[in-house]
Amino acid sequence: MFKGVLKHRSGRVIALARAVLAAVFLFAVWIDPTHPAQAAAATYTVLSAYVAAAVLLTLLTWDNWWLDGKLAAGAHVVDIAAFTLLVLATDGYTSPFFVFFVFLILSAAIRWGWRETALTAAAVSLLYFGASLLTGDVGPPFELQRFIIRSANLVILSGILIWFGVNKGFASLKFTVDSFLPTASPSSAPMETLLEGAMQITGAECGLLLWRDDGGHSLVGISADQSGIRARLLPNSALKEAGRSFLFDISHDRCFARDSNRRMRFFKAGAAMDLAIAKQIGIDSGLAVPIHSPTGRGMLYLGGISGLCTDHVDFGDQLSEALTAHLQQEALVSAVDENATARARLSLARDLHDSIVQFLAGATFRIEAIRRAIRSGDQPDRELSELKDMMLEEQQELRSAIGALRASKISLPMLARDIQILCERLGRQWDIQCSFSSEVPDQSVSMRIHLDTHQLIREAVANAVRHAHAKTVNVEMTAEGALLRLDIGNDGSGGERLKKGSPWSLRERVDEANGTLMLASRKTGTNVSITLPLKPETRP
Repeated sequence: MFKGVLKHRSGRVIALARAVLAAVFLFAVWIDPTHPAQAAAATYTVLSAYVAAAVLLTLLTWDNWWLDGKLAAGAHVVDIAAFTLLVLATDGYTSPFFVFFVFLILSAAIRWGWRETALTAAAVSLLYFGASLLTGDVGPPFELQRFIIRSANLVILSGILIWFGVNKGFASLKFTVDSFLPTASPSSAPMETLLEGAMQITGAECGLLLWRDDGGHSLVGISADQSGIRARLLPNSALKEAGRSFLFDISHDRCFARDSNRRMRFFKAGAAMDLAIAKQIGIDSGLAVPIHSPTGRGMLYLGGISGLCTDHVDFGDQLSEALTAHLQQEALVSAVDENATARARLSLARDLHDSIVQFLAGATFRIEAIRRAIRSGDQPDRELSELKDMMLEEQQELRSAIGALRASKISLPMLARDIQILCERLGRQWDIQCSFSSEVPDQSVSMRIHLDTHQLIREAVANAVRHAHAKTVNVEMTAEGALLRLDIGNDGSGGERLKKGSPWSLRERVDEANGTLMLASRKTGTNVSITLPLKPETRP
């Protein structure tokens, strides 16, 4: 992708266009006997020198981003001087070479920002007006209409190009993270993924990623080349952060970058990076990309990029944003995964509490009754048999719950049948009267409803016996539209003041299921009313 976008690099395109235009100008002046109208010998000399300079500049900057950046301003001044000479030597304001000003403004907009483009437009306009005044007396008769039209063209087109440079930019390279990086996942290694993806999209032969987590005291260096990926700890001084991307050439100790206004900056490589570590990896010249994210900061150095040019600086800034966005996605996915794990642990702990722990509490209750019977001289054979049956039934219930988790849906009549069996077993477990009634339509619901209703009824019955000393519990299940309602009443010692949020074990499960919980405590007992949504998508 990257090679396709930068197949025609801006510096190379400008140099080629300059050389071709200069040669065409010289040829056009030479074949027209009426031109140059003034100072013919000097004009031919200057145009020939301009052609030679344009060709030489193309050869020097073809594969040298440093010279391309260093000579850009001087070449631009020479281009403006050539434009002025052509206008003066060929009919002044009516010169056929007037359109050369488009190349001047475009090259300024491509290389720099809107300020340089505006400065170029102002200089070209003033020089054009000056040339028009100088040649007004010696050239063809002055035509006001042609002068006005050409002046308007120059001003308006310059304004449009300046506006485009401000709002759009010419070297902006847009791409998505998904185009060269895999989807973020908890199992991926983000640093290695970033390095491999950046090397792939830039065509780099080797790379080095220096990274330090926020709050961390160690610097990790991850290098990659044809032999594979390696990681090691490095001294903190090896990381020299930069605000923007830059090109570097270690052997010549030089760097090239742009500021926020796209002005060119030249500085020494030793001031921007640790040269010794880069040389150890085998990186001599390439692209440096800063990476800043909420989780840490680092620098990415990419070497062995074919056709490295000044446009890679703009590409590096876009790459920096893409890599930062990917790290943010990785952090979000990791946080979601940790949250899901925590929720799973909490749900498992609650399920264990509402099933096994409550069964053991009930079994303890029955064992205590057996102990009292033995002390009083009774034979507890019947109670022991019942306890054995309860344990076998609980084992079957656990198997049923595991099977329910593996399924996806259950019908409401089937759910009512299972709850009927549960209530009978709870009555024997707690030695109480536990009745059940239901009135539900024949429709399928999420299997999660099966687990929630069973655990809620278990917990409600256990609370009624252990805390209110109830002897009778009535469970009623009905369906009201998209809601399933459970009404659980007992004859225990009500009237006690309920704490805020209590009972927490019931309320926590109901809240997670996006349901509602209401309690009414009286002197003769407590009623619990629970509603649960039947739509499976309401519960993750």
